[in-house]
Amino acid sequence: MSATIDEIAGKAFDYVVIGGGTAGLTVAARLAEDPLITVAVLEAGSERLGDPAIDIPAQIGKHIGDPKYAWDFQTVPQEHANGRKIPWARGKVLGGTSAINFYCWDNPPKRDIDAWEKLGNPGWNWERFSKSLKKTVSFTAPNDEDAARHRQVFNPDAHGTSGPLKTTFPAVIVAGDVPFQDTLLNAGIKVAKDPLNGDPIGTWMSAVTLDAKTQKRSYSATAFYEPNADKPNFRVLCDALVHHIITGSNDNIVEAKAVEFEYEGATYTVSVKKDVVLCAGALKSPQVLELSGIGDKQILDSLGIQTVLDLPGVGSNLQEHICTAVVFELDPELGHKTLDSLADKDYMTAQLALHAENKGFLRLGISGFTFLPLSTVTSPERALELVARQRKIIEERENAGTLSPGLKEQYELQLGKYERHEGGECELICFPGYFGSGTPEIGKLYITIILSLNHLYGRGTIHATSKDPRVQPDIDPHYFEEKIDLDVMVETMKFSRQLSELEPFKSFYAKELFPGPSYTTDEELREYAKATVGTLFHTVGTLSMLPRALNGVVDPNLRVYGTKNIRVADLSIAPLHIAAHTQSTAYAIGEQAADIILGRIPEVK
Repeated sequence: MSATIDEIAGKAFDYVVIGGGTAGLTVAARLAEDPLITVAVLEAGSERLGDPAIDIPAQIGKHIGDPKYAWDFQTVPQEHANGRKIPWARGKVLGGTSAINFYCWDNPPKRDIDAWEKLGNPGWNWERFSKSLKKTVSFTAPNDEDAARHRQVFNPDAHGTSGPLKTTFPAVIVAGDVPFQDTLLNAGIKVAKDPLNGDPIGTWMSAVTLDAKTQKRSYSATAFYEPNADKPNFRVLCDALVHHIITGSNDNIVEAKAVEFEYEGATYTVSVKKDVVLCAGALKSPQVLELSGIGDKQILDSLGIQTVLDLPGVGSNLQEHICTAVVFELDPELGHKTLDSLADKDYMTAQLALHAENKGFLRLGISGFTFLPLSTVTSPERALELVARQRKIIEERENAGTLSPGLKEQYELQLGKYERHEGGECELICFPGYFGSGTPEIGKLYITIILSLNHLYGRGTIHATSKDPRVQPDIDPHYFEEKIDLDVMVETMKFSRQLSELEPFKSFYAKELFPGPSYTTDEELREYAKATVGTLFHTVGTLSMLPRALNGVVDPNLRVYGTKNIRVADLSIAPLHIAAHTQSTAYAIGEQAADIILGRIPEVK
């Protein structure tokens, strides 16, 4: 269905979109709604529409490490995480990571999105964000019986009803979700008031990006590409690796003229009449700009790349959600099923047959989420102690002149959030199986409490290391470089282990497998965190939407500073991280980008 090389190479389009992922297909399809606008999309991955490995849910994590489906990114050795290189997989298919993610659907707190506006971006607020998401989504409510049994509480006002992306609640959850939520309630944690409508603090059951009618994954390729594939003004070329943007200059303003790309070993160009829209994601978009001569001149000089535009913020301000896990082995006598059950080939075969009838275990979704303030997972006194120490460190750096531009403003918002106990920095996920390092034992069943930190103080970088676009960039998230991040992880781990001693969850599992009973002191838990810390694949900030003087790369119109017609529309623009999984935010950025480009949202002058 995707385009041929002859339909793209040497041609000119109004808009050339680099990256056919979550945000890229969203913005491209919205632009192409006008039949007079021509749009070309260049996607480095392959088209895999109708692939059961993508469509059928409950195959969580299957794609990671498989080069047919995932890019094999990894970090540089992390000094404060035992020198480990940490895998950071991303989707290598049309639809990007929305094709291989864990299909959770949750939205950020209202104040997290409003913080973007406070950092100098008029209009980037919760009101516009939530409106754009309702345009994306078509939500199907669960039946009353499932809603009651699975605790699937929702506010209809938080959901769209006519968008192309299908969402619903999972028809199947693991047996541990409800006991774990009951344990949280017994520990004094409240149910979140309105989790998909800007108030997710507390515990709640999540929606998913599944089509309720077919029980198949709904993602950007099925939502935004497939319904538009036959439009004569919309062309998507897969297996097309972008080399760089070809630019010219007029009155010291850089103008995109064309995009150079590789297809089946040969090099081609496609010309642009209006804008290039860069949507290669937070890991690749900085590299595309740097290979185009846009970035920190010192880095470009070291690679032998001529500087077209000196923009030091390119590839900086990387922010991520990090995680570790507490893994529990279940009592086999209880007869539960988890994702581990699918390792049994006969059971998997039977479930595939049931799924064809919209039945069975493969309709599973990750369900139980809990977002909390630090002052809940530890004592309020300990929380304030950690934050006061971090505030002092930041003030000392500011006085010494060693704080990077833009960080003071970001940190002030983060510190205030911690000090006011607003919540969301600490997250617990009830994962329906084994999650973490090591290999599960075949035949045994597990449940994992994933511990995630969402508002890290550490900041990282992503930079090209070669002029060759096939060479992946250096990714350095600076895990645990800030002591507060490690301390908060330890406090969150201690809290989750305390919960495991409470009923009814205590009666649900047989034993704690990891960290295990030998880990008792804070120092031992620190070592466990450093040995096991991983990613939730939620990178943002590497082309931050901030004032240029604060190391910003794009303005509120998503236009790269110093350029006439290069915009960025993916998670790299987020200037400050959010207490949410990032799928919905990527769609919201794509929707708003299209509205800005089309003039539906007036440009900020």
